Amino acid sequence: MIDLHTHSTASDGTCTPTEIVTRSQHLKLTAVALTDHDTVRGCSEFMEAGGHSSTLTIPGVEIACSWYQTSIHIVGLFIKPDTPELASMLKRIRAARDNRNTELLQRLKNLGLQVSPEELQAAAGGGVPGRPHIARVLVSKGYCSTLRDAFNKYIGRTSPAYVRRYLPLPAEGIATIKRAAGVTVWAHPLGGQTTANAARIRQVAKQLKSQGLDGMEVRYCDYTPHQVNIAEKIAGELDLLRSGGSDFHGVNMAGVKLGKGYGDLNVPDDFLQPLQERAARYAH
Repeated sequence: MIDLHTHSTASDGTCTPTEIVTRSQHLKLTAVALTDHDTVRGCSEFMEAGGHSSTLTIPGVEIACSWYQTSIHIVGLFIKPDTPELASMLKRIRAARDNRNTELLQRLKNLGLQVSPEELQAAAGGGVPGRPHIARVLVSKGYCSTLRDAFNKYIGRTSPAYVRRYLPLPAEGIATIKRAAGVTVWAHPLGGQTTANAARIRQVAKQLKSQGLDGMEVRYCDYTPHQVNIAEKIAGELDLLRSGGSDFHGVNMAGVKLGKGYGDLNVPDDFLQPLQERAARYAH
């Protein structure tokens, strides 16, 4: 069993990169990828810990890309984290995130909710601060009862303090990950709150493939068996590589366990070799 989608304290998770490796070995995972949001800061520690582990550690990243009035996420696997083009793009994304955080905190203040930049940084614990950390502050100060409550009331996409931010287009994200020798995967196309039907998912996947996409997540923490079947069918029809993962964030995604998602996730080992072979092609 493998898990190719996890987050650490370098972005918005609550386990360090080393702890993810240790937990993965304890769970006897064959491989685990660190795919923090918009940063590769945790990759060095992650790979160093992996050198002492029986679990294969895969450096990665997750990049949100603009898609019409919403966003899609592209995961890069087997990346070379120190690639200048990747570092430059991630720096631009993080700067835009910082600007958005400033405006979001001001909107919360206008609503009577006081969250200071210092409180946000403390909640991020040295990671990349974002909405999950703002939600944690809102809960800790008693403004909201749960993280979900914070998103629903104040900082979710349709909520009063929400602020859109700059995101690269998928073509740029895919091309930049490839320049870092990474394999590109469309993350959770059927996960979360998506209501898109199979035809729409197939259309988007086809467009992304024309821009260089390598694969898609056909296993994810909250997929139903029906969604797994849809994803598997689309990947097969479009000759896309198969990937999958838990989207583990520690306590920031309650109930999602490393390798197991909400309990029945199983990303099989045989997904790994085709991804490795594609990565080997890009590395040369």
